[in-house]
Amino acid sequence: MAPENHPTAAPPVFVLSCERSGSTLLRYIIDTHPQVCSPAHLHIGELCRSLYTSLFYSLGQTIDEPERETLVLAETRRIVDDFMGRYVKAKGKQIWCEKTTDNLKYLRFLRDVFPNARYICLYRNCMDVVHSSIECSRFGFMPELAPYVQKRPDNTVAAMVDSWIDKTTTLLEFELAHASQCFRIKYEALVAAPSQALSAMFAALGLEWNEQLLNDVFSTQHDQGSGDTKIRFTKKVNTDSIGRGSSISRSSIPGELLEKMNLLLARLEYPIVGEDWDNAPSPYVPAKIANDEVETIASVEEMFGVYVPKLLSNGNMALAGVQGRCKFEVGDGGGTWMLTFEGSRALAEAGDGDADCTVRIAAGDLLDLVNGRLNPIAAFDQGKIHIMGDYDLANKIGQLLFGG
Repeated sequence: MAPENHPTAAPPVFVLSCERSGSTLLRYIIDTHPQVCSPAHLHIGELCRSLYTSLFYSLGQTIDEPERETLVLAETRRIVDDFMGRYVKAKGKQIWCEKTTDNLKYLRFLRDVFPNARYICLYRNCMDVVHSSIECSRFGFMPELAPYVQKRPDNTVAAMVDSWIDKTTTLLEFELAHASQCFRIKYEALVAAPSQALSAMFAALGLEWNEQLLNDVFSTQHDQGSGDTKIRFTKKVNTDSIGRGSSISRSSIPGELLEKMNLLLARLEYPIVGEDWDNAPSPYVPAKIANDEVETIASVEEMFGVYVPKLLSNGNMALAGVQGRCKFEVGDGGGTWMLTFEGSRALAEAGDGDADCTVRIAAGDLLDLVNGRLNPIAAFDQGKIHIMGDYDLANKIGQLLFGG
């Protein structure tokens, strides 16, 4: 029940998923749609729980039953609708979509506060989620995963499988109970056949689909915030992350978890992790999609002598606010290269000298970066990139050279 004289806002959309399932990519795509804005993690579920509790034990105590519950929920929604409505209006759009992964813990409050909300249920194969979770945890596990590591400190793989089982079970049960408000999408379908998957998703939301949207995702300005930082260096939707979990041994998964995981994988129509897992090729690595139109940079000299000068001279708005000198020390005979940024001017040249930041990288890895075969964040996590000096400047230059 909406408070009197309060206009009813458009029902929000929530992306529900466990961590490392591609929700940041999906929110970038949704945010590109002309009618929907999708910010980074806002923790709306936790906020609704906190507002509900505060209102119930304050204002709610002045209201007799049975009206108390109805009015407390309506007031909680009014508060959220107020600031999110202003955000949507400032963006020139009509609907907001929120995708905080820990919203799974607060589904009761989301359901009660926003009874007409719609949900996008995003799933990803467990083994790839496990691989991605471990890969991104070089400097510590994210808060959502830390309790599972504390529970199983001797087996990180088991901890990540345990996390996936808990959250996927919660998501499946919610989807089953609220089928008319939910749309299921798999990460694998999202990246392997994006047009087909997204046209169906937007249709379920009552929104039009335009193929051009996919081309605009990585050139559109999106609000920054928490989420997968790899997205800032992504140029296109690709299938490179599918199947990486095949490198994880089946023997690392305790029997009781393996059984639960395989039951869920089967329900989601994924291949199970069977007895031949460690000896057979992965059953879910997709065929590479050839693209003959993509130009490949063949050498470090071509990169710094042709590609980078062209990039720096085409009026790229990313140059705005970049000031300083960055030195690239490229191993395996790649040489030393200096990039100098002064206002709207930028220069790339071979040579050594003082710099605000220094990037050390092997020639092959650098070419993989510039050709889109390697993500800078993944390369950093894997120890392939070493940065000294001004990290912020190095990050800005990395986004300029290797981003969308």
